[in-house]
Amino acid sequence: MPKASSDITFVLFTFNEERRIERAILNFVKFGRILLVDNESTDRTREIAMQYGCDVLVNANAGWVEDEATAARVKAAVKTEWIYWGFADEMVGAETMDAIVSAVGSGRFDIVNLVRKNYYYGEFCHGAFASRMNRVFKKDAIDFTGNKIHLFGRVVPGSRVQELPSTYFVHHFISNTAKSYLHAMDRYTDIESTEDRLIPSVLRLIVSGCKLVVGNLLLRGGGRAGAPGYFLTAQMVYYQWLSAMKLYEKKAGLDRNAIELKNDACRDRILRSLR
Repeated sequence: MPKASSDITFVLFTFNEERRIERAILNFVKFGRILLVDNESTDRTREIAMQYGCDVLVNANAGWVEDEATAARVKAAVKTEWIYWGFADEMVGAETMDAIVSAVGSGRFDIVNLVRKNYYYGEFCHGAFASRMNRVFKKDAIDFTGNKIHLFGRVVPGSRVQELPSTYFVHHFISNTAKSYLHAMDRYTDIESTEDRLIPSVLRLIVSGCKLVVGNLLLRGGGRAGAPGYFLTAQMVYYQWLSAMKLYEKKAGLDRNAIELKNDACRDRILRSLR
């Protein structure tokens, strides 16, 4: 059993997570303080957390939780030197927890970089769409000033980073159905479209989609998960195209009214041809 650490606070971001939050709390409660950062849940999420002695910070975020304002509030609320940045749909196994606690207690690092591996439809997808993140860090080691969605601030110069091998990883349990995943992608790509990003070319999207399919299904083992691995890959390819479409619409000034005006011009040409 890994030893507890008095130097770390496990931060869990939540919104209406009464179905999952108890297991997430039990995953961490023996190893350090827990701070629940709750996006104004309307269910029993905060009540359950307080039953386990968790600290609670109610914070209405901007649709994502790595924005500058949220990070500043979290840092101010955390009383320990170290932060673990986590979510209610994730868990950490014993070996990974031991590696985290050991790195924090060693005094040799300021940041611990961890891999996150996915489950889709309840099936482990191996390395498919696994991602790395500076998930465990001293409060002054990551600068979130001006941070953008899907990024995780900037490593402060001089910070010492330990990149743990991929055998140590965070288990990410994706609970979305096809419909709810589309809703989540719609929300995230809305946020992306407000940022100053380049529109990828169609060729780049095609090439990137092919790389996603080959890389995640074959090279990273997603195909071994069967249909869930293929469906997760399809969702990620669609996400790239959806994001590009929204960027294109914004830069071209295309909303429903603008599109109808262009359609009207085409309709009028058809009518003129009849005369």
